[in-house]
Amino acid sequence: MMEKTILRGRKTIRTIAVLITLIMIISAGPGQAVVKESAMLEAAFELLEEANPFVARYEQLTGRVINTLYTDGIPYYFGGLSGTKWNGYFYMSYPNYHVITCECRTGYFQPGKTYLYGLDCTGFTRHVFKACGREPHPPLSEILNNWDQRQYHLFDNREGFEAPPYQELKNTLQEGDLLVIKHENSESRHVMMYIGTLRDYGYNTTDEPELAKWLDYPLVIHCGLSPFFGERFQQIIDENPDLYEGCTTTDGGVAVSIVGVNPEDAPVHEHVQNTDYDWFVMNDGGYVLSVVNLSDVKYYAWYRPER
Repeated sequence: MMEKTILRGRKTIRTIAVLITLIMIISAGPGQAVVKESAMLEAAFELLEEANPFVARYEQLTGRVINTLYTDGIPYYFGGLSGTKWNGYFYMSYPNYHVITCECRTGYFQPGKTYLYGLDCTGFTRHVFKACGREPHPPLSEILNNWDQRQYHLFDNREGFEAPPYQELKNTLQEGDLLVIKHENSESRHVMMYIGTLRDYGYNTTDEPELAKWLDYPLVIHCGLSPFFGERFQQIIDENPDLYEGCTTTDGGVAVSIVGVNPEDAPVHEHVQNTDYDWFVMNDGGYVLSVVNLSDVKYYAWYRPER
């Protein structure tokens, strides 16, 4: 009975959120929202949390229905891959999260501790590609460094190939294009998928005044580290001790972020586990829109493999 009550409550919240979203989209005015039906977007949005405002806006703009895989989204797990549906760790315990014991130290993860299994950044983008019937993209090091991959670079850090101003990228980028980055003083790389701009989803200067300067900057969806997922997944662990007792919460998950904003221009800043994070709290459902910090990126590529 309690489970049914919780489900009804979640459905009610979702219905209210969709109605509010519809009103906000209508108020944006004609000719603003341009997002169209896309298999790439849908495969990516299925891995967000159920109440995500970008999912709601996509549904209202296209008439499509996104069935999110998990109500609370996908956690970040280093080395996490999706495999084939109903096969592999990612789906092994579905509809519950799978629990895995970490075997090696990888930054935020400690050997011997158990975690909710999820995806890492490459696991996420390869999952999206596979869901759309596409070949998995190469390893990130190859995308950045191999000569035969440069034919798929839209822009990169080489002289003469640099990207235009961020507000102009929308004129070239397509949903599903990838942004691969490598920081100057780190061997780690990260990959994100372009999904459009705030304006594409019907946002304007009235409903998101703090973001008015950046309505045409690229939005990306990715699975990575973040300071605001820990509490969410800790609550899941605490509320389901029979499934997740003893698990350590994750420090990230699948989220939408904005690219090109100076981190100092974001209103919220937090330093967590030796990492600086910056974000906006949107009026639309209080969504936390994090800023992708590119200040120390040495190598990058906007990448579009053959479709």
